[in-house]
Amino acid sequence: MFAAQHVLAHRAPGVRGQLVRAAASIGANIAEASGLGTDKNFKRQLRLALASANECGSHLRLLKRTGALDPLEHARCETKRVVVCKMLTSLIRRLEEAEARSEDAQYTRRRR
Repeated sequence: MFAAQHVLAHRAPGVRGQLVRAAASIGANIAEASGLGTDKNFKRQLRLALASANECGSHLRLLKRTGALDPLEHARCETKRVVVCKMLTSLIRRLEEAEARSEDAQYTRRRR
């Protein structure tokens, strides 16, 4: 994550590393999700990626409050983080809607 390069580590010891791990976890969970084979497992990993993105938000706010991250850099990173969260949320929602349609279709077929 680019923000980590701009963190004054002495103002928030350990948080920079947590931010880097949380940011790396977003991509890792998405990559893992793509190879799981079922929509249920795919959604679970996407939710983990979303949780990691939210964790990044917490770390970014802490870094900004402690003065370890410039407010402009925080705003830039936060904007990107929000976009990632919206994309993940949208994808999860679409998978849930597709699952609901599939369940409705199965129910209708059984009723015939």
